[in-house]
Amino acid sequence: MSLVHRRLNRFGLSSVSAWNVQIREAVNRNDPAESLLLFREMKRQGFEPSNLTFPFVAKACAKLADIAYSKMVHTHVIKSTFWSDVFVGTATVDMFVKCNRLDYACKVFDEMPERDATTWNAMLSGFCQPGYTDKAFSLFHQDTEAINTLISMYSKSGDISSARLLFDVMSSRTCVSWTVMISGYTEKGDMDEALALFRAMKKTEVSPDLVTLLSLISGCGKFGSLEIGRWVDARADTYGFKRDNVMVCNALIDMYSKCGSVTEARDIFDNMSEKTVVTWTTMIAGYALNGVFLKALELFKTMIDLDYKPNHITLLAVLQACAHSGSLEKGWECFLTMKEVYNINPGLEHYSCMVDLLGRKGKLEEALELIRSMSCKPDAGIWGALLSACKIHRNVKVAEQVAECLFNLEPETAAPYVEMANIYAAAGMWDGFARIRSMMKVRNVKKYPGESVIQVDGKSHTFTVGERDHAEHETIYHVLDGLSLFAREKHTLHKETYVTPLVTCITTNTLHGEK
Repeated sequence: MSLVHRRLNRFGLSSVSAWNVQIREAVNRNDPAESLLLFREMKRQGFEPSNLTFPFVAKACAKLADIAYSKMVHTHVIKSTFWSDVFVGTATVDMFVKCNRLDYACKVFDEMPERDATTWNAMLSGFCQPGYTDKAFSLFHQDTEAINTLISMYSKSGDISSARLLFDVMSSRTCVSWTVMISGYTEKGDMDEALALFRAMKKTEVSPDLVTLLSLISGCGKFGSLEIGRWVDARADTYGFKRDNVMVCNALIDMYSKCGSVTEARDIFDNMSEKTVVTWTTMIAGYALNGVFLKALELFKTMIDLDYKPNHITLLAVLQACAHSGSLEKGWECFLTMKEVYNINPGLEHYSCMVDLLGRKGKLEEALELIRSMSCKPDAGIWGALLSACKIHRNVKVAEQVAECLFNLEPETAAPYVEMANIYAAAGMWDGFARIRSMMKVRNVKKYPGESVIQVDGKSHTFTVGERDHAEHETIYHVLDGLSLFAREKHTLHKETYVTPLVTCITTNTLHGEK
């Protein structure tokens, strides 16, 4: 008796759903042949496949790349009532693509009454094969909305090249087409290409809309592209999106703040005829981000005096300002009034700020007690803030408790190991230092190099620790070495009272890579 028949006798399959489970399990354990035998036996016993059966069977055919079985399955699909089902159709397209029969895949695709992004994706993967470029061009002239969805999908998944390929083969582009492609570049940090695409868009009959401008503004803020941001600001004004548009003005305040130009952010804030809670929050957060802490607290007081009700983001910005300015009393006041006055439950970010504030003030035991009293589980950010404070105040006892929690939360993240090793070294506890180094080796924990990006004349330049592949690296690092030597001579570099191989390595990498 065959294995399939033994299974059937044991399970006594008496419903289509039971057959589907067995077929699916066979495919999932990489036994497509058994899956097809089950399908044949299912039909022989008089059970009609459902819309859930065909995708599993098609997947089995695809795994085998068997065109004969694939044609047989397709015949059953056509005879069933599920030929128009989008999931069945997509599985069938993918099946023929995997069998290297693009002609059959195209026929199924063309006859589908409904397609989704997955269908297009399956068909597109087939057109990556040589000799099908022309067909790809004609196919992607058909459904602009679906292509826009695919461009967005590829962009969000980080495959900007595939997104651009789709964009380039479109015969007709809408504002949405241009916007999703521009957004893809801004998310990736390629502001040069995003701007080039925006300028190309201006030369067409398609005008940018509010979403297009907001995407560019957001990208400029995210990657610190101040000069491009100013240019986009002027364009927003030209297109009439800036005047009395709270959303655009809020985005510009955020962008200028993140680019370090808090003065320009405040100019927009002051000239707004209408302000929302988001407006006040964005400006307060901008001050906090740029180290203008007293201004942030003053603005928050003004906001409250004008009867605006802060939200959880507003209070987070205030707590950040308190933490960085060392205003412990004000920080506690803000934290406690969240629930008592505004009925807002503190989140992880709020707790993290309070732990950071307590840590800066040297109240490490109090910070540890706060963490343990949290209603939600503390994350690595909260424990990391306390560990950094332990390093500053050289508290080994609390640091060991915190590090243990971090090792359990993120066993493969290098930062807590490095931090704890440095704390042991500062205390002269070399056994502890050696134990941490041994843990890193056993767990294969590696410290990945840091990276920084700067903009010069509108062009982005990326620098990574240990790499010297920039076109002008000799001049750049010659100047950096001179600055480092000058700083040492003037005693302006931060001094540590210990030097270890681990710390020396980190310091050297920082001086030669991340500046």
